[in-house]
Amino acid sequence: MADDLTTSLASGSIRFTGLGSGTDFDSMITKLIEIEQVRTKRLESWRSDWEAKSDAFDSLSSNMLSLKTSLDSMNTTDEFLTKNAVSSNTTALTATAGSTAEESTHQVDVLSLATNDMHMGSVIFSSPDKIISDGAAGAFVFTAGSRQVTVNVTSTTTLTQFASLINSDADNRNYVRASVVNDGSGYRLQIRGMNLGAGNDFIVDNSATSANLLTNFAQGQFIETQNAGNARLRVDGFPLDPPTPSEDILKATFTGKTTADTITTTDGTFKLAYDGTLYSVDVTAADTYASLAGKINTAVGFSMATAADVSGNVELTLTGEAGSDKQISIISSPGTTVGALQPGAFAQIQGATDGYFERSTNSISDIVSGVTMNLASIGSSTITTSLDPQAVTAKVQTFVDAVNSVLQEIKDQTQVTTVGENVSGSLLTGNYGMQMIQQKLKNILAEKGVGFDYDMDPLVSLGSVGITTDTSQGSATFGLLVFDSGAFTAALKTDPDAVARLFSADNYPSTKEMVDGVAVESSNFNFESSIKGITQAGEYSVSYTVGAGGDITSASINGFPASIDGTKIVATGDGNAARGLSLEVINLTAGTYSGSAQIKSGKTQELIDELKRLTDSTTGTLEVLKDNYQDIMDSIDDKIAYEERRLALLEKNLRLRFANLEAVLGTYDNISTQLSSQISSLSSKS
Repeated sequence: MADDLTTSLASGSIRFTGLGSGTDFDSMITKLIEIEQVRTKRLESWRSDWEAKSDAFDSLSSNMLSLKTSLDSMNTTDEFLTKNAVSSNTTALTATAGSTAEESTHQVDVLSLATNDMHMGSVIFSSPDKIISDGAAGAFVFTAGSRQVTVNVTSTTTLTQFASLINSDADNRNYVRASVVNDGSGYRLQIRGMNLGAGNDFIVDNSATSANLLTNFAQGQFIETQNAGNARLRVDGFPLDPPTPSEDILKATFTGKTTADTITTTDGTFKLAYDGTLYSVDVTAADTYASLAGKINTAVGFSMATAADVSGNVELTLTGEAGSDKQISIISSPGTTVGALQPGAFAQIQGATDGYFERSTNSISDIVSGVTMNLASIGSSTITTSLDPQAVTAKVQTFVDAVNSVLQEIKDQTQVTTVGENVSGSLLTGNYGMQMIQQKLKNILAEKGVGFDYDMDPLVSLGSVGITTDTSQGSATFGLLVFDSGAFTAALKTDPDAVARLFSADNYPSTKEMVDGVAVESSNFNFESSIKGITQAGEYSVSYTVGAGGDITSASINGFPASIDGTKIVATGDGNAARGLSLEVINLTAGTYSGSAQIKSGKTQELIDELKRLTDSTTGTLEVLKDNYQDIMDSIDDKIAYEERRLALLEKNLRLRFANLEAVLGTYDNISTQLSSQISSLSSKS
């Protein structure tokens, strides 16, 4: 019987009916286990609390990332300080304004658009599948701007295949596009230059192209339907009539050479394009810089080149004739084979123009400061640029609303509610992590901007533009930002650039020194450059000493020794927040000088940087807290698992003990029945 009982216990099949003893032990065991489950339920409730806190941090993290996304759209002055540019004639041009555009009007006359070179073949083919090379292989060589391209054809290449070979050639790289066009009389090869602007000409190199291809595709067999030309403009009355055309001037300097020195040790070629024509100059190992200039002039037919000895160097200068179409293009290898004469050796000293403002594009952003003009057709227009205060105010309202969304969530999760004498907290009331996050955000919102200076900057905090924190207890917006649009509009009207810097300075630099107790911009040094991502925003002390000879003998930035490069001093040193900051010293009078340099970070970028740190998936405060909470929940899970094992064992033990008790009670019940029967039998005999 004991073996049967053990087997039943192991299989979990022991159940009590109460028939043996009349006692419902099954219900009794169930109740005892329920009592023992109190600890498990307490652990499960505790885990649920920690899980709710972790979920709350997930929600806050999502909200903070949404805030970061909103701030990313306004963390530069161009994004923040919206300005309008209105064209009076949108048929001629449209315009957009950046943050540096001044409030003004500009008269713009569009005299021509930038165009690409276009050529149509004069030879008509009866079919696009017509073989083009008279049954022999050959090479078609052309230049596009300063690039030379060679397209090899076979004896069976058709017109369609020829166009495809031009387009797919590795050296072409979309300098030109070829297509086969049916004009009704037959099929022609059309060539279109892909780059706008004067000098980007398509020219067939007749001397390098195979003779069997020249019949159909020599330079003279193409009709130029559009010349590559510059956009030409008159802006605010300049130039006056008549304009003065300018010449293209290119100069190459050869260090340590004289005009009598030879150029190369091996024979080669110098190739250039000028006024729609290719010129190839043979350069021998015996040629000097002086003789090369003579050969160039002979090739082009006028005095274009000069070679001069200047300060121990040779200057080879190429000067074209006046006019926009007189561009000089040095053809790169394999056109020019002499290494010293490649295009990179020449610097453009002056560009060829017709005397107007000229550009090789129809999108022009470097004539009117801060304004991009998109030219559409010949015509005149007045461009009016102005600040868009409504758009800027809307951006600030977005800033305030996005920040308040995060602050409201923190407030909801941590607030304490008092009803009469009853005081109750929220899910994360008193949570250290939430308090830390809240305080960091509040500090950024309330404090002076990083790198801003009370003496030098007219606006240094959000409070100075009407953004404050509601400190009224009981107010629905208590602890949130309040936006005074009137105060902001007034500040924007007074100094829009200062407002833009406060929000979106984006490493805006400044310098400072004290003169007779008054803070002024430094007259001893200027900001030269900084390295974004390396140089941190902040205010840094600057000190340097100039010796009797006018040389900087020592310098420091932010308390670290600075490197000295001529008149430049550069912040160095591990742990130096100013590292990479470069300053140009302008006062080289003997003595020691000091001051400070500021790199400003707008409030949007300050918040973005803090949000990155808080929400970082590895080291962020929220992630660390969630990891801690997960560790706690894992520990609780272990305790719950232990309790479940303990209760399972307890139930087994109880069932075994009560099974034994049931058996004992059954035995005694049988004995009782037997005794009762025997007593009854004795009574009946008497």
